[in-house]
Amino acid sequence: MKMLKKWREYVPAIAKAAKDLLGPQTEVYVVGGAAEDRLTITSDVDILIISPKVPRRGRDKIYLSLKIREIAVDRYGLPWDYPIDLHLYSPEEFEKVKERYGKMIKVSAFKGTRAEKTSALGTSL
Repeated sequence: MKMLKKWREYVPAIAKAAKDLLGPQTEVYVVGGAAEDRLTITSDVDILIISPKVPRRGRDKIYLSLKIREIAVDRYGLPWDYPIDLHLYSPEEFEKVKERYGKMIKVSAFKGTRAEKTSALGTSL
């Protein structure tokens, strides 16, 4: 549980890896239990990755998720066993599902930058 609560330290590795693969226009958010401060011992950290370069096909998204995780581990120090769940969307796909997500915390790929808190509609909290 101690390691799980350190998500603010580990999630920027995912943001960096996603931007490496998908470009600087990629947005990364933490949602769910981590964003709402209700993590439990069985939780994972839900991460949204939104980019125009996200593929449409499910198996391509799975491959991209694995590649993002691999880069985050190999280049940016994400522990290989850190419990994350990546959700990949194009901006158009995200528009259709964004209402299902409550609180969202925008993640910066740059270490030392404070995360920006936003709601599902993108307004500051």
